Amino acid sequence: MARNSRERLMLRTAATRFLATVMLSATAVTSALAAGYPERPITVVSPFPAGGATDVLTRLLAERMGKELNQSLIVENKAGAGTSIGAAYVSRANPDGYTILMATNSTLVTNRFLYKELPYNPDGFEPVGMVGIGPLVLLASPKIPAKNTQELVAYAKQNPGKLSFATFGSGTSSHLAGELFKEQAGIEILHVPFKGATQALPALINGDVDLFFDMVATGMPQADAGKVKVFGITSPTRLPTLPKLPSLAEEGYPKFDMTAWFSFVAPKGTPPDVLARLQQALQVTLKDETVREKMLAMGINPRTGTADELVAQMKNEQPVVGQLIKQANVQVQ
Repeated sequence: MARNSRERLMLRTAATRFLATVMLSATAVTSALAAGYPERPITVVSPFPAGGATDVLTRLLAERMGKELNQSLIVENKAGAGTSIGAAYVSRANPDGYTILMATNSTLVTNRFLYKELPYNPDGFEPVGMVGIGPLVLLASPKIPAKNTQELVAYAKQNPGKLSFATFGSGTSSHLAGELFKEQAGIEILHVPFKGATQALPALINGDVDLFFDMVATGMPQADAGKVKVFGITSPTRLPTLPKLPSLAEEGYPKFDMTAWFSFVAPKGTPPDVLARLQQALQVTLKDETVREKMLAMGINPRTGTADELVAQMKNEQPVVGQLIKQANVQVQ
């Protein structure tokens, strides 16, 4: 009996040592891979169509990060379903650092409250870092006979249910801005989702829809060209780059505050050393004066590029967004 016990003990000890050796070897391989990372181009998935504000921002950051990483970052557009298509694609990708996602507040916060089922887990990513945050602008078709927000609201009340508002898609920041506007102004306007600003803006210009909460980068050039009207921005205060454009808070809705934010995330299980390399490249990029100036011109305030800020942003925003969706009875179309 004693001999059998000793043999079993020796076998368990040998097995434990073997497993420890395997784990150490795996760690060594991972570290070695991370040390040479990146050895080939990195795919950055943008969950919006090419040409929109998110796409422009993604390409701006990808180009500068590529210089820092000494490797190309190739942007691929996988738009639709409120960023779910792109997010699902990245969530299934190999967690080796060669596929990352430009994630928005829709991706990581809003969608969890809108959809009963998602093709991805909003908490199933590794945070790379917070990129930037910025307000939207309230645009209107030239056909709308209003010169300011007050006249717009009065016109909407005179024509209940007859006006429509375009969005980037169900659950996106432009959708929530429209729902918040409906709630605070006490008006009824129909939601018409698109796959991004590149589809929504032409519809607005043509008068197919009446209103649109768009990003500054894509909306203001059309307003400056006289193709659409612009009434205000969705942040509590004015943008330094647009000092003459009032906030909707100034226009009679003091609690109006709705912004869009952007971040980078990677598939769950991406090695810590690889994440650290991406984070370092992002933080250097966000300190680049040329990048910062271009982001500010787009109406986007650069952030720290840290994972901690991104995690805090998600945590703080979830109860606020969840409550808005419940109160406004936001429905996915």
